[in-house]
Order: sequence, then structure tokens, then C-alpha cells
Amino acid sequence: MRLSFDHVHIICRDLEGMVAYFEKIFGGEVIYREENFHGAPNAVVRVGEARLFLRGVRPGESIGENHADAVMGLDHFSFAVDDIHGLAAQMKAAGADFIRDPSPSGMGGRTTAYIRGPEDVRIELSERAGETYGGG
Repeated sequence: MRLSFDHVHIICRDLEGMVAYFEKIFGGEVIYREENFHGAPNAVVRVGEARLFLRGVRPGESIGENHADAVMGLDHFSFAVDDIHGLAAQMKAAGADFIRDPSPSGMGGRTTAYIRGPEDVRIELSERAGETYGGG
């Protein structure tokens, strides 16, 4: 059986702001929209080969760390990149807020950087190398 990664799903207070961010900073493209999917607007944004499913808040829904049904665990998601220093320079020029600039501190010898996205979503850029990709 072959598995591949499908998408990251982000619930956001400001759907249009989140869409605009991924278009501006990552060169994303909206490939699908639905204004009322079970009560909330949705958009799918393609960034490279990745897809982000973005959903607004549904009526009566509470979100946030103090919500009784909040799930702990997601720290960030990551995009694999070929030239982390060049991409970081482009993203900074476009207004990206870097939490940590590119540095060789990633697991398995990767060079990584972190960006603070809208609604405090943390996004990693990872220049692939080493054991974490099965390449030694």
C-alpha cells in the first residue's frame, strides 16, 4: 500500500486573511472554494505540491486553547524547500514574520526556519538532508 500526504486543515477566524497570506507569502493558489460547507466558508490553497484546507468558524463553535474539546499536539507544519536562504529572503521582502531565521539546527542535519503566520500558525521551512528523509 502506498500512502502520501494529503493536506493540512486549519480552522481560522479570518478565512480571507489566511488565504491572502498563503497567496502573498508562499505564492499559493486557491483551487477550490465553498462558501457554506456545514455552516462555514472553506478554501483549498495549493502551495507547491501541498494543499491547505482552510475553514472558517462555524456558528456556535468555540475555538482556542480553553475550549473543552481542544486537541493538543499540533506544534507546526513544514514545507520542504530547496534553497532556504533564498526563499527566506523573498519571504521577508514580502512581509513574512520570521520567528527563527534559517539555521542548521533541524533534526537529522536539516537547515530550518520558522515563520509566524496569521492567527499564530507556526510554519517551518525545511531544507532536506540527513537521516530524517531516509537518505542518511
